[in-house]
Amino acid sequence: MKYRVYGIWTGSKFLGEFEANSEEGAIDMAAESEANYVGLCHQCAHELEVEEPFAQEFQVEVDE
Repeated sequence: MKYRVYGIWTGSKFLGEFEANSEEGAIDMAAESEANYVGLCHQCAHELEVEEPFAQEFQVEVDE
């Protein structure tokens, strides 16, 4: 029997600093920004499949 095995990697990308009234507001602004995408070089695009090129989860750090 043959099996196809896939590895799943998680990465992150800095989307910018957003001034908002709440973390949720900053996330909304980041999700709608032009920075919310990811691209792969030619070689990586040949080796990896990116199902959704936009962030599906966000993390927030407060910069006071």
